[in-house]
Amino acid sequence: MPVLSQSIVWETDYPTALSKAQKDNKILVIYFNNGQSPNIERVIKKRILKSDEFKNNSNSIVGLLIEDANNNEKHRYNSRVISSYNKNKVFPAITAVRFKTRNYLPLLTKFEDANIELFLNEFKDLSN
Repeated sequence: MPVLSQSIVWETDYPTALSKAQKDNKILVIYFNNGQSPNIERVIKKRILKSDEFKNNSNSIVGLLIEDANNNEKHRYNSRVISSYNKNKVFPAITAVRFKTRNYLPLLTKFEDANIELFLNEFKDLSN
């Protein structure tokens, strides 16, 4: 399992992450990353994944790392996640879903300060 931030369990398999999030009523954070934008990835890790909002709710989060979809059996479900949550296939991007309330955050694809702050405020509301 990848380590992207402290205390959050990150999965790379959608069915596993979905099961954990639903079973324990946790927020599923979906991070789409293809490794092509290291500067933006650093911003995501530093400003979002290591933010106080994420640290304070780390026990209520299941992370799902979706890497660029491959056409093999292992990534079959992950490509469905891309189709559902990242229709334009923008990498890197991040969103969050709370299945119990059926609430989700809009996909964050622009990582300017104002957009990050809005995302973190919406995440805070989602986690309450």
